[in-house]
Amino acid sequence: MLSWLRDRATRQAAGGQAAGPYGCRDVLDPDVLDCLLDVLDPEVGVSVVHLGLVYRAVRSPERIDIDLTLTTRTCPLGGMIVDDARDRLGRRFNDCPAILVRLVWSPAWTPDRITDLGLALLGHPTRALP
Repeated sequence: MLSWLRDRATRQAAGGQAAGPYGCRDVLDPDVLDCLLDVLDPEVGVSVVHLGLVYRAVRSPERIDIDLTLTTRTCPLGGMIVDDARDRLGRRFNDCPAILVRLVWSPAWTPDRITDLGLALLGHPTRALP
């Protein structure tokens, strides 16, 4: 079920993506993404992972760092989404001493970041395979 997450994380770890908003390569830890699958955008009822809102998810023994964005800067529920992500990560990784969830605005989110499953959940056709 999570093979697409692991494949994406493996490609990124191998240098398959451009530098992220802080100059480092985007990193998406599959176990962290698995936890964030339960964090829903309350307006559309789709996971922040499937909407492509998670730009960075890094886990070390000392901390978990998450960079996520919203579909728009004016989203009134951004604080709720960040709090939900932090709470779920804290329950899943309760031995981790620090969990930092940041809202970032660069690069700007676009619908191209939505996964095929996200598109299907939103009632849109999935992308054709190359």
